[in-house]
Amino acid sequence: MLTKPISVRHVLEKRGAEWKLELLTSDAGLDNTFSTSELNRPGMALTGYYEVFSADRVQILGLTEISYLRGLKSKDRRRRLTRIFEFYIPCVIVTTSLEAPPELIEIAEENRVPVLRTPLLTSNFSGHLSHFLERELAPSWAVHGVMMDVFGMGVLIQGRSGVGKSECALELIERGHRLVADDIVILRRVGNEQLIGSCTERLGYHMEIRGIGIIDVESLYGVRSIRDEEIVSLLIRLERWDPKKDYERLGIKEHYMKMYDCLVPEYVIPVEPGRNISILVEVAALMQRLHRAGINPAAKLNERILSTMAKQRAVRGVASPAAPSVGETLGAIEALQSAARE
Repeated sequence: MLTKPISVRHVLEKRGAEWKLELLTSDAGLDNTFSTSELNRPGMALTGYYEVFSADRVQILGLTEISYLRGLKSKDRRRRLTRIFEFYIPCVIVTTSLEAPPELIEIAEENRVPVLRTPLLTSNFSGHLSHFLERELAPSWAVHGVMMDVFGMGVLIQGRSGVGKSECALELIERGHRLVADDIVILRRVGNEQLIGSCTERLGYHMEIRGIGIIDVESLYGVRSIRDEEIVSLLIRLERWDPKKDYERLGIKEHYMKMYDCLVPEYVIPVEPGRNISILVEVAALMQRLHRAGINPAAKLNERILSTMAKQRAVRGVASPAAPSVGETLGAIEALQSAARE
């Protein structure tokens, strides 16, 4: 697991411009870190109640807190703020462009706690910040594979080295799909049921193509060919064709892979000369979109075949089994195909 605390500096660099964050103190405390996406409004602490004071969170001062501080005498205001800053506080953010009391700035400076200010309303800013921190602080893992955005579906392609993952991804890019990450994919679990894939900052959107070398996808194909991150909607495993292995031929039932407590639909695609893997990946992504909409073409075909087989057995006076075998279903499909050709 790669999860680690983030710094106030990281938040300022990532979202400072978007949220119009203004630094009211020096940058001495910007490397303060925290490891929770929960925020705290220290109203009770300002009144002198510290038993449940969540000091290790980002402290939000809105109109209520600032108005309370303004209503105190300077000596009392300084005393209460000094007591609060005895705890470890990563940073304080004042919302709605409110004027911060000078005692707050002075005491924060003494304790190397940065004070920021934003023009956003408290409720709006808290929502944005919580959502950002939840994703940044989510548990994460580095996995080997290629992550693509195919028809709006996040497809994680995995397999042994040399099986053709990068070549498949390159052909998908040529067909208008977008690269998220190659070789090393960072997976973050947001909530209990969602994995989000992204690339590492060092590798960026570079790919290794055997026989050619390292290529920069963004430089070659433009910004339309890349995507920052995508929800993992589908897992595709590429493996060398094994004639002794029975691969899925019907697709009536969906197969899932449990990845870091999240269930992800999985397809195993055998690789051999003559098979266009990129097109098969596209078809798998489209099939998954149908399944999400509650449509399963294989199940519908199976129902029609079962109905036909039941009628034929009824004519011959043979009792129908509870469920036909895969061989019987495939045999019925081949019989229907032969009849159609004739």
